[in-house]
Amino acid sequence: MPHSHSESIPHSHAPHNLETIIPPWVPIFVSALPTAASGPEPLTSTQLSSQSLPSYPFTLSTVSITEYVDDSSAEHKTLIRPHCRTCMFRGFAFSRNSGILSVTTDKRMPKFGQLSSNKTLGTFEACFYFAHNNKQFRFAGTSKLVYLTSEQQVILYNAAEDKIEAASNEIEAEFYKAWNSLSPMMRLSFCKPDPGAELTAERWKVLEIIEKATHEAKADAEVAAELLYEGKQNFVLILLGPETVDYVDVEGIGQRILFTRANEYEWEFHEICP
Repeated sequence: MPHSHSESIPHSHAPHNLETIIPPWVPIFVSALPTAASGPEPLTSTQLSSQSLPSYPFTLSTVSITEYVDDSSAEHKTLIRPHCRTCMFRGFAFSRNSGILSVTTDKRMPKFGQLSSNKTLGTFEACFYFAHNNKQFRFAGTSKLVYLTSEQQVILYNAAEDKIEAASNEIEAEFYKAWNSLSPMMRLSFCKPDPGAELTAERWKVLEIIEKATHEAKADAEVAAELLYEGKQNFVLILLGPETVDYVDVEGIGQRILFTRANEYEWEFHEICP
């Protein structure tokens, strides 16, 4: 029978001490994850109870809002355009109980500008589809961005409130944990020439230096350290805070549950038609 329900759970882009309280959709999502992106095997009981989850590709969608003057009519117009790309899910920030999806990006990528725009309020949609069990999860909500200033201070930006503040100790630790968890090759990718820029001879030379630092054991340690310092300046931790979670299981007769945040501490969920 269809049912509605609500659970008391915390919601914030900061850790909580209520370790026994978990958003009601989290156990369903975690149990649907395969052990790795390359295999369909479900997570073991040990992995289910662990804070560490496998990375998994998903689609992240954002919007851009551009205001312009139409040359033919001289009218002020607004262009709203959707953008989607494949990202890697890096687990839950702080703890699984937070329900905050952790993603990383380069500060020079378009999605950083789209999520940091006070016109878009940092809104996003994210979609996971697990082919091995025919389950889909669609998340919608707002994001917060964590990155370094030129003075090496970790800051937190909230586009919904157009607010920049110094990151708390917990958020700063999460930022460095995300950076340090990347492979050397992945960390060096953040110091490549600007994504989307024309591939000139000079930029090709930079790519060759990075390639050497990545793969050759005898690469210049000073060069590698300098590249990593530059790369960290471009590194951004994205905290995706869902406001709704639309879960669909198409096996058999099917099941669909819509989870909606009621307030800071409660979720409501309702069964709806698949």
